[in-house]
Amino acid sequence: MDIKTTEYANSIFEQPWWLDIVAGDSWQEIYLEENGRIKARFPYVYEKGLFGYKIKMPKLTQTLGIWMQETARVQGNKHLAEQKEIIFQLLEQLPHAKNVRICLDSSCSYILPYYWKGFTVTPFCSYRLRDLSDLNRIYAGFGKIVKKNIKSAKNKVQISDKADVEQLYEMLSITFKNQNRRYPIQKELIQEIVSECEKRNAGKMFSAIDENGNVHACSYFVYDQNVCYYLISGSNPEFRSSGAQTLILWEGIQFAAKVSRAFDFEGSMIEGIENFFRCFGGELVVNYEIKRLSFIGQLFDLLKPRVKKLLGYK
Repeated sequence: MDIKTTEYANSIFEQPWWLDIVAGDSWQEIYLEENGRIKARFPYVYEKGLFGYKIKMPKLTQTLGIWMQETARVQGNKHLAEQKEIIFQLLEQLPHAKNVRICLDSSCSYILPYYWKGFTVTPFCSYRLRDLSDLNRIYAGFGKIVKKNIKSAKNKVQISDKADVEQLYEMLSITFKNQNRRYPIQKELIQEIVSECEKRNAGKMFSAIDENGNVHACSYFVYDQNVCYYLISGSNPEFRSSGAQTLILWEGIQFAAKVSRAFDFEGSMIEGIENFFRCFGGELVVNYEIKRLSFIGQLFDLLKPRVKKLLGYK
């Protein structure tokens, strides 16, 4: 097997080359084989934390999960019984960790086995345009405010597809500065992601720039043949009314139609952001987070959102 790419992956985020970038030597994987063929694969990130070893999600990675060889749906839900046994076997092979937190790919929808193994299961929502074959139909499904913003932005900015990491990072930093925060991802990591994705034809950047050279917004999309993901985005609040971010998303969707079957907005549980994504007419998609935490981990998990709220974090 080529260690840099594999067919045994639910998404780009489970590819070995992606995990090399975002997790370095901290990622590992488990396989189940049958008759000399891979029937299941489970990549995960395992590292030592402040309170012992943990299994965690790497930065800028939406999901990880168990890839399984597709099985036919049969009477009596035999395929679910098989999935249950596969999940049990893989979970038993995980190394000991005081805290485990994994956000599963949306294809991992049978979550009861995780619950039975003592995991807390929490849904997180995204929106996905499943079929990109008819862009006119997709545009017709946009809400009125989305169409209005696209038309308005076309009169104010031009779209550039130059991969400029400095420009992207500046927009990300401005976005977080507006929230009295520092952008939590190092520029070097973003540079490595962009560089590797560009080399592999797996990423695309779009920026919205006005006639005076002002950058209104900038976004980076990553993709494989199945799904194009709206990975990271930043905008200048000074130009928020220009509609540039909406126009960039439309450019991203049109580009995705050339390289992928679907477009994923990467979702948000924040009401205002969810409302924005919902207006593009995509289908609601649920990703389940599984976690099993120590007492200290549970305490930290309980306090973290309260501390963020006190500090004004979104």
